[in-house]
Amino acid sequence: MVEDKNLLMVTVSGPDRPGITARFTHVLMEHQVEVVDMEQASLQDLLGLYFLLDLSVSSGSKDSVIKDLLFEASHLNLTLHFRLFSETELRGHNDRNLFVLTHFGGTRAIAELSAILSEENVNIETISTFNHHGIRSMELVIDARDAFSLARLKQRLMLKSRELGVDLALQKIEAHRKNKRLIFFDMDSTLVDAEIIDRMAAKKGVHREVARITEKAMRGDLDFEESIVQRLALLKGLNEEDLLAIRDSIPLSKGVEELVKTLKWLGFKLGLVTGGFDFFADHFRAMLGLDFAYSNRLEIKNGAVTGRVLGEILDAAGKARIVNQVSCEMGISLDQVVVVGDGANDALMIGQAGLGIAYNARHRLDRVANGSLGKSRLNHLYHLLGITESDIEKAVCKYS
Repeated sequence: MVEDKNLLMVTVSGPDRPGITARFTHVLMEHQVEVVDMEQASLQDLLGLYFLLDLSVSSGSKDSVIKDLLFEASHLNLTLHFRLFSETELRGHNDRNLFVLTHFGGTRAIAELSAILSEENVNIETISTFNHHGIRSMELVIDARDAFSLARLKQRLMLKSRELGVDLALQKIEAHRKNKRLIFFDMDSTLVDAEIIDRMAAKKGVHREVARITEKAMRGDLDFEESIVQRLALLKGLNEEDLLAIRDSIPLSKGVEELVKTLKWLGFKLGLVTGGFDFFADHFRAMLGLDFAYSNRLEIKNGAVTGRVLGEILDAAGKARIVNQVSCEMGISLDQVVVVGDGANDALMIGQAGLGIAYNARHRLDRVANGSLGKSRLNHLYHLLGITESDIEKAVCKYS
């Protein structure tokens, strides 16, 4: 095949200062050179800049373009390197399968995560560092087009993040670039720092029996609907005064109030989707000013729990349907949806979200989530959503 483009890669390095890009692009404009691709990064006071140029339509020769670029570089104390670039290479560049890997670890984390990328035949394109509220995150744009297995890559990264105790998210670059607009939280051990049904069981004196069933359900070893039936049967007779005392003693997870205030101020829609009970979910929806709350309806008659749920039990499939339904009604694509949960009952809704976060979660969620946050680190969501310290301060000021 005869290649009809005359492509030249120009790499620029040296001390950074304002106006460098303008000077070089002015030269290219004078020679009527088309810029096919361009990327720039600045670390401290050092510049890394590259242009991919199509000289086929240039008004002058390739040598004259290079000569003028070198002339500008000498005045700016910069170093230039040139390389011819084939159309085959350009097509390969355009076929990239890009992801954004964000993590909150230090040197050991970047060393071990980058080793996994290398072993899975994944190339790192760019690395950037961000600092907010004393927290540092690193963002890697990676090309996974030649990865041996995307599923294995994600699972290895998630498992390594758990091993290191480091929060992490892996998103397709298209989804990463889309502003998130809608956030669904699970309730128990996610939005609130408690398993509410366990507190109900403790009040009724059946904590040990209920805890065993809860653990089986959270691990995915017991059908959720059956676990609800079994646990509620043990709670029959619990009175409404006890429910109120339990509800008023339940703490929110660390950072939730500030997080919700900030998200609301920025225009996010957010709410609860839980396999827990409306007696508690509706309370937290009102307390935090959430847009919605979906939960199981706890039957209470004559001031006491009957041991039954009214209507259909909201299980994993039901929670996933609600995520789809609410997103559709609001005209928001799933790429713009965030779901945060901790157990097997959250797996389906987490797996379909643009950003599905396993929060202090069981290992099985590693298979479906593309993000992982440790206990008491919900504030790392700020980084993943591109929310700045200034945004947080303004939101807190508005609602204080």
